[in-house]
Amino acid sequence: MQTLEILYETQHKNALFVDRKLTITHKKVLLCGPRKSGKTHLIFDHLSHYEKGSYLYIDFSDTRVERATIAEHLSLFLVSHPIVLLVLEHFDFSFEVPQVAEIIITTTLSEKSLNGFVKQTLYPLDFEEFIAFDKKHSNIEHLFNLFANHGTFPHINQLFELDYHRQMQAMLQIILPESTVFAIYKRFCELQSTKITLFQIYNQLKSTMKLSKDKLYTITTHLVENNLLFFVQKYNQPNVAKKVYAIDFALKNALTFKKDFLKRFENMIFLELLKREKEIYYDEGIDFYLPKEKTALFCIAFGTEEAIQSRMKKLMPSLLALDVHKVDIISLGNEGSFEIDSVNFTLSPFWEWSLQL
Repeated sequence: MQTLEILYETQHKNALFVDRKLTITHKKVLLCGPRKSGKTHLIFDHLSHYEKGSYLYIDFSDTRVERATIAEHLSLFLVSHPIVLLVLEHFDFSFEVPQVAEIIITTTLSEKSLNGFVKQTLYPLDFEEFIAFDKKHSNIEHLFNLFANHGTFPHINQLFELDYHRQMQAMLQIILPESTVFAIYKRFCELQSTKITLFQIYNQLKSTMKLSKDKLYTITTHLVENNLLFFVQKYNQPNVAKKVYAIDFALKNALTFKKDFLKRFENMIFLELLKREKEIYYDEGIDFYLPKEKTALFCIAFGTEEAIQSRMKKLMPSLLALDVHKVDIISLGNEGSFEIDSVNFTLSPFWEWSLQL
């Protein structure tokens, strides 16, 4: 009980917190998201609205917290103290969730759900949130350049005067401490925005490390479940090669000297769609297809409007076959609109498109 008393007496302040789009508004919340996405800071901000003594915050990733001791004494402790809100960070669901009026549980597992709990997912920063984090710059194009280079993890952007590549490597070593998992994830990051099968990945890696197909599949599943890796299927063809994207488009540059801005740009756009909970596919010649909106998206960072229109005309049979009504073309400078065969095309710089999405 001594550990619980110490945790109960501890106050949590969040001086560096910057408002996020996601807020905790329900009494029972399962807060999902990758590590370092800002879940703890979001919770600390939420705790600031509660009086001292009305909440209990337990972080099971703290080595001072003994899980077995907490499991044995927690229910009795809750009965004997006026606790309204219980927070269980990095909870492994190894014991039954206690009965409290308000509970917040955090997990990295994207597929986890609990009866009676509202599931919310906090990803790292989107572009609009990144702007709020940056207090030094106002020029939108300069902010985009910082975003493109430093990525989306909140604490990296609060320290970006330092060597952010090393900071990102250190962060990833904490998230993925096992060397084989780290090496596999590094390879996926190198392949961002490309079509790939796990069998192809296996053939690439088996010559550099001891690896079975089963182990690769298990590790890949773990990376997906923990919101670190994402695959996008080809529309109506789930068994063909999938496009692979990382949780942060800047990870590739932090892990390798190989650079490909166009692939990074595509991963950037994917994350903006992901954070807005879009149903996303790709199709032949089409970067992203959103069937519910009947919208196609193209990531064309550079190019004249004439060249873009010429490319779109060639893709019209594919767009009409998908019943696309609207096409968004995201660039780094082009702005305008045109129409081909009753399909509306809009060209927007990334910074305008992302803030209007």
